[in-house]
Amino acid sequence: MFSRLTATIALGLLAAAQARTGGLTVRTHQGDVVGTQASPSVRRFLGIPYAIADRWEAPRPPPQRNESFLATEFGDSCPQALDPVTAQLFRFTDIQDTVIESEDCLSVNIWAPSTERKQKTAVMLWVYGGGFQTGTSNSSLYDGEHLVQNHDDILVVTFNYRTNLLGQPNAPQLVNSTQSQNFGLLDTDAAIQWVYDNIAAFGGDPERITLLGESAGGVTTDAYTFMRPNDTRVKGVIIESGTLGTPVTGAALPQYNSSDHTIWNTLASAVGCGNATDASQLGCMKGVPFRKLIDVALNTTLTFFPVADGITIFADTRTRAEAGNFLKVPVLLGHNAQEGDVLTLSVQNVSLGFTIPLLAELTADITTELTFACPTAQTANDRVQANVSVWRYEYQAVFPDISRYPGLRAYHGSELPLVWGTSERSRSEEEVALSKYMQGAWVAFARDPVNGLNAYGWPQYTGNTSTTLAELGGFYNKTGISFTRGELVDFLCNATDTLLSIQSELGKLVPGGLF
Repeated sequence: MFSRLTATIALGLLAAAQARTGGLTVRTHQGDVVGTQASPSVRRFLGIPYAIADRWEAPRPPPQRNESFLATEFGDSCPQALDPVTAQLFRFTDIQDTVIESEDCLSVNIWAPSTERKQKTAVMLWVYGGGFQTGTSNSSLYDGEHLVQNHDDILVVTFNYRTNLLGQPNAPQLVNSTQSQNFGLLDTDAAIQWVYDNIAAFGGDPERITLLGESAGGVTTDAYTFMRPNDTRVKGVIIESGTLGTPVTGAALPQYNSSDHTIWNTLASAVGCGNATDASQLGCMKGVPFRKLIDVALNTTLTFFPVADGITIFADTRTRAEAGNFLKVPVLLGHNAQEGDVLTLSVQNVSLGFTIPLLAELTADITTELTFACPTAQTANDRVQANVSVWRYEYQAVFPDISRYPGLRAYHGSELPLVWGTSERSRSEEEVALSKYMQGAWVAFARDPVNGLNAYGWPQYTGNTSTTLAELGGFYNKTGISFTRGELVDFLCNATDTLLSIQSELGKLVPGGLF
């Protein structure tokens, strides 16, 4: 106890001493926050509350503080629903660290240039992935120090949002025509508002916010453009490996529509709250510890996804996309060449205890097409048809320190260490060079979503018949980009029924199916 108290006092004294000389005390709408110096050129502020929310309630602004908030440690992560397949995926990829979980988890982290560097910078606001079941900003993978240290005119923000049954319960008692219960999407909206209101005090420009995310974070980013078609806060979006066309919120929506509460009632019965969908059932569910709720859901294979509520996600998204009814800001988007590798290998390892190379490769390639490549192509072409500026890529690079296991090529999430510059392992010169190029491209877009990438030597994507789809780290340029026609990457997208049929047949070879 004494050593912990001593360390806390010492940390507070250190933070106060730094604040006097480094611009580390910043005034927000809720009160002062005190950060630390991550490096001589980067200030860091961690765990700042951007909202508060009781269980299954919309986020609301945090209260005013009379004392300074020490922004020296990450806040608690939102509760995680870590199933065996996802746990195996994490072992393959090292994509998430062990974290402390609680329901008091809505916080932001900021990496800002030191005060002697350029201020009023562009802002990159990151949305993590995790299949809407897991995910946290408290990850060494998403450390914004490298991006800010290596580039002027940029500031990085990450934040936590609610997932799984705590983020999207689809409880019958909460159905409301004006209030969504896709709480993770509401959290994202609240984080954007907090950043817009407060980021100028940290040296950021509230009129130059780019929202970016990967996997479920990419889906969230895409969903935001439909949720807020007239938004004036976000000026550009970056979507990595996940759009609203991704099956988890596209093809799967009929299974998780807002009028089907079977999953909720099954869980309520399993934890002793009954199946009578009344106020007492909801009150009982609110009183069950979150870990018990999540563990019972995992043990009974109940999965909670966002629903088409007509507020944050729409059942007629396809119609809206064709009509151009979305936020018309520049878009940088893409997928990885073999997204499905890590997903398929994880499933086979859990189902069989080993992998079958040929089966793994076939199913991974089909998964890549159906879940990532074709939805990305559709989203890109929708934007082009609406005269939105689009830059599209396919990430193709394979590096031994990232794709460390047999069968892993340019898998889902393998681009993240390069975008963030956070790989801790021994890296080749080619990997370092490609990482530098990709960081520069992402920053160039965030600085100026309209012209930044054109100036960077990356022309706009103008449709699938033009040679404007960028191949990142591909055969013809392992340290940068080359270009190909979108139709060559998308040639199987007109045969999705055939791919689904093949996937179904292959699934019969694995106990429990492929997914």
